[in-house]
Amino acid sequence: MSTGMRTSILGGEIARRSWLGLSRPVLTAWAFSIVAALSIYLLGGGQAWAIATALAWLIVVFAATMEWRDKPSWAARRAHGLRTWSRRRRGEHLYRNAADPAHGDPALDPGWELPPPLGNTAPLPVAGTGLDEMFILRTANPGERPYYSVIIAVDGIADGLRGDGAYAAMSTAFGTFLAQMARTSSHVRGLQLLHRSIPHDMTRHTRWAHARVARLRDERLLPAVQSYGTLIDTLTPLAEEHRTLVVLRFPQTEVFMTETARLARTKNAPIGGGIAQVVRDETERATRLLAAAGMGRVDVLGERRACAVIRALLDPSYKIDRHRDATWETCWPSYVGGNDCVAIGPHGQWRTRVGHIRPRAIEPVALGPLWLAPLLTGVEADPGDDDIAPMPTIRTLSVRLDFVPAHRARAATKGDVTADQARKAKEQEKGKLDDGSTEVLSDASERRRQDLMPGSGHHGAIYTASIAVTGRDTDDLDRACLRVTEAANESAITEIDWCVGDHDVAVFTTLPLARGLAATQHTR
Repeated sequence: MSTGMRTSILGGEIARRSWLGLSRPVLTAWAFSIVAALSIYLLGGGQAWAIATALAWLIVVFAATMEWRDKPSWAARRAHGLRTWSRRRRGEHLYRNAADPAHGDPALDPGWELPPPLGNTAPLPVAGTGLDEMFILRTANPGERPYYSVIIAVDGIADGLRGDGAYAAMSTAFGTFLAQMARTSSHVRGLQLLHRSIPHDMTRHTRWAHARVARLRDERLLPAVQSYGTLIDTLTPLAEEHRTLVVLRFPQTEVFMTETARLARTKNAPIGGGIAQVVRDETERATRLLAAAGMGRVDVLGERRACAVIRALLDPSYKIDRHRDATWETCWPSYVGGNDCVAIGPHGQWRTRVGHIRPRAIEPVALGPLWLAPLLTGVEADPGDDDIAPMPTIRTLSVRLDFVPAHRARAATKGDVTADQARKAKEQEKGKLDDGSTEVLSDASERRRQDLMPGSGHHGAIYTASIAVTGRDTDDLDRACLRVTEAANESAITEIDWCVGDHDVAVFTTLPLARGLAATQHTR
């Protein structure tokens, strides 16, 4: 790697820093179990049967909730299975579009107006506010703060004859954009980055070639024309194109609503108009910063274009740019969720599998700006066989970022550095030699402390990633997932945790809805 390349290390958090390295739900369950065991002991008067019952209770809870090698516990797997069974019993795993032949059939259609995983998500009414061209989604699901989101399409950084210095400059500029969005003066508290890889639509180019050929008069050029036509026929099933989306997330905080109320009073407008005005001002600022960061053309999507994108991300039969008939009510294709994938389309002609990329799955090594290139643009196309045509690997990579204000990030980092140094000193005092995990954790927290020093202009971030892979049938999907996994390994990603039983819900984390990360004490 050349010296001009800007690098970072994202995978330093290889384990939890909680007591015994266990998650908070497990520790909470243990605490309640200990209280319950003490209650049994006291109510039983310390008799032998009370002691035996309390010990048996503690052993059962420990065995059921213990997490081995960061894998879900038996209780977590059982709870997930029960939740999946309950959803399917109520028919929440399937949805029938109004154009589906099975729509309205009580035996095949539960009658959902919109897909259940959407929850309380709907466009914000902006008609008559003067901002009718804005498409703002409001999400108000139980257990989380309501938020608004806006979808932006960007060209991204084009490949070509660029050196490491150019990519490093682009990466630095995008980091500046994130730092600007994370400031306390901004109402944007998080964003989602989406990268979609789909078969390239050669229709426009084919029409252009036909028009050019029709004007040719020299027959000596016909062999070249035929050769070019053969080349197009060969490349069409293998060529892919890439689309990039940025989704801004505006939580409904007290500061946000105060600014909204002020604008509504000033302009004598309804509260919806005030919300749209605040969101529009912040969106315009974000688009300017994205353009300055070298992201190429930046477009804020209206309702039809945004709904066409959502429809095409779910069902590749639709083109992303064909938006004339796309509306919020009609952009959801039929689907049926299964254990290994979700079947999309009236006849289940597309199969989609969703996996999560945990932060711990990213190797703790120096990564340059192009570290994700093998996964984004380097996945091989399916060569096909006698029964199935060749086709590029259809996939969507979604990364959700939640900004953490600098003072909160510094406080969290201070606690992590203190815990890591104490653990390291304790192991050195006892003469213990570990496998390097303590050193990796200590280096990660120390890097964060250096990055977040006052005056650096940096803020904290919590991130998660999901990937959806689509195939034409189950075998095609298995091959596509294998190619994606191989490309992920080349991108320093050790594993992808494929979902089990809830692909129909997980696929919504790969749509431009700013989903995929629960609020924490640092991001509320």
